[in-house]
Amino acid sequence: MTSPAQAASDASPNADEPIVLATLSPSRASDFKQCPQLYKFRSIDKLPEPTTVHQARGTTAHLALEWFYDRPADERAPEVLYDLFRKAWTELRGSEEYEGLFETAEDERAWGVASMELLANYFGIEDPQQVVPMDRELDLVEELDGMVIRGILDRIDERPDGELVILDYKTGKAPPERYAASAFFAMKIYAMLIRQRLGRTPVELRLIYLNGPTQYSMSVNDEVLDGVQKQVRAIWDSIVRAIETDTWKPSTSVLCDWCSFQDICPAFAD
Repeated sequence: MTSPAQAASDASPNADEPIVLATLSPSRASDFKQCPQLYKFRSIDKLPEPTTVHQARGTTAHLALEWFYDRPADERAPEVLYDLFRKAWTELRGSEEYEGLFETAEDERAWGVASMELLANYFGIEDPQQVVPMDRELDLVEELDGMVIRGILDRIDERPDGELVILDYKTGKAPPERYAASAFFAMKIYAMLIRQRLGRTPVELRLIYLNGPTQYSMSVNDEVLDGVQKQVRAIWDSIVRAIETDTWKPSTSVLCDWCSFQDICPAFAD
């Protein structure tokens, strides 16, 4: 998507032009925090990563849940969500991104059945007929302290007491809660963006893992978000320095086992 607030990954395709950090998303900020080299592979080099069946499920489920909340409350039944998932996949499956994802029609059918089972878990987390979202798939682009931060928020609710809650759906399996810090870090950035846009501070973050199902929540306030803004400022400045010096230090961890770029990463060079 082209806009005045382009990300570093959207830098000019002309190799002779300098790379400029124009925007930063919560996910790319988390990438850099995890491993600067990973950030470079994704945002500067823009190296392709293979689409997985898990990513396809996540994208399709998010679209189905967005449409689900377009329906009147009394129509939000499991069968409706399943039908919306089928509709979403029908729209997505023909794109180049998903070409060749399944070897056989039977593999695709089995994936679909497993996806329905996952969606069924959602109804064990919350009653959708009682949910009144303030917004869904909200595109946020905000300028903060000389930075432009952008991202798409899954859902924001306003509680009966008027307080705001932001939510993120996950189709993967929930990690032990102590390892959910990176997901909460991204959500704190979203809360910071909401505060900037609405002038209201969300009081709660909720991670909904459909594979389980499991739900984690965290309270936030202005003090927490002020601290996050300082962290994002430090990450932004570090990315700018890395661009200027072309220095991208890899940071190894257990997460390397799931990295698409391990075979070209300097940390694993022979």
